[in-house]
Amino acid sequence: MKNKKIALLTTFALGMSLSPIVNANNESAFITEKNILEAKSVSIKVNVTYLGKPVEGARVEIINNGSALASSVTSVDGQTSITVNDYNGEETQLKVSKEGYKSQVLTGFILRDGSDYEFSLVRGTGEITTAVSNNVAEISEKSKEEIQALESKKEKAEEKAEDAKSEVKEYKEDAADYKEKTEAEKEKIAAAKKAAEEELEESKEAAEKAAMMEKQLEESTANEAVRKEQAEKRAESISALEEQKAKEAAAAAAVAAKKEAEKAAKEAEKEAKEEAKAKEEAAKEKLEAEKQRAKEAKEAAKAEKERVKEEKAAAKEAKAARKAAEKEAKEAEKAAKAEEKYTKKLSKLVRSQEKIAKKRAKLDKSQEKLDKKIEKGKIEVEEAREEQNEINEEHKELDEDLKEIAEDLEALKKKYGKD
Repeated sequence: MKNKKIALLTTFALGMSLSPIVNANNESAFITEKNILEAKSVSIKVNVTYLGKPVEGARVEIINNGSALASSVTSVDGQTSITVNDYNGEETQLKVSKEGYKSQVLTGFILRDGSDYEFSLVRGTGEITTAVSNNVAEISEKSKEEIQALESKKEKAEEKAEDAKSEVKEYKEDAADYKEKTEAEKEKIAAAKKAAEEELEESKEAAEKAAMMEKQLEESTANEAVRKEQAEKRAESISALEEQKAKEAAAAAAVAAKKEAEKAAKEAEKEAKEEAKAKEEAAKEKLEAEKQRAKEAKEAAKAEKERVKEEKAAAKEAKAARKAAEKEAKEAEKAAKAEEKYTKKLSKLVRSQEKIAKKRAKLDKSQEKLDKKIEKGKIEVEEAREEQNEINEEHKELDEDLKEIAEDLEALKKKYGKD
């Protein structure tokens, strides 16, 4: 768990509800046997931020049965370290609080030495609670039951030991054969996947190029009023950005936070299981040597039989995977060719649009010259009217050409499924 960051946030920021998990085990259940989790000194680090920036002065507390085991305040970089002495693996609460922000509490919290925890705060009042469940209390009793069951099974294992040895040899031979077939299928899969990836990369590049050209064509025919309306909407959304970003940051890591905290609890359970396993091993050593040999022979036969089954299944799956990969490569190649055709036709429309733009620029210059003549009175009225009509007519023709390009674009996109 060292150097591992655990993001502790909450989904309340976006209006969702993360209901606390009620753990049926009481305090005493976690310390049923002293040799499962011995008391020790545990240190953790906590990093507190708001919208990605460090929060100074946030109070961080480790609480057990209403009393603070340890507390600290974050520094200017938003970080602090907390040490709890004589910690024996009990459930605690991890609480982060600061004025102007909602307090965040993690219940059912199992401390893991060297862990890093990150909180992203949300402005407001009240308290956000997230619960973590664990199964440490059940491990000791389960260990005793498993030892008793182990004792009862030894007698039966002795009778089957010799038969198991002969099965092991047969299973080993079958496993080697299936393993060789599996390796051959894996090589075919790798080749097919490589071909599919190359085709997919070419298809992506062509798609990106097509998207850029679509955007260029669509922008050339965009209505100015629509652009203004969009600009106004963007301006309105900026005022709510800070609050929304805070909510998004909190929601994004809420589920991961609970999961990682539960993972810390699982580590405590693992330690208890290891203690239980040690007890089982001690019980095994007390059994007679012949019974132990019989058990090992039976387990070896069972393992070899299972390995043969797995190798056979692996060979079958590898063959199926290779066929799927080859099919995927063919489909990727087909898609890449279609994208290439689409891009070429799209390029023709772009060139047509660029020619129209050049003609439009020339007309703008002619319009500018005519405007100057009219302004200075250096042209007759009828002559000015005639020239203006000609310019207007040419603009109209260009508008019709743009309309045709837009129609061709829609038809092209429909043909190649780009809608």
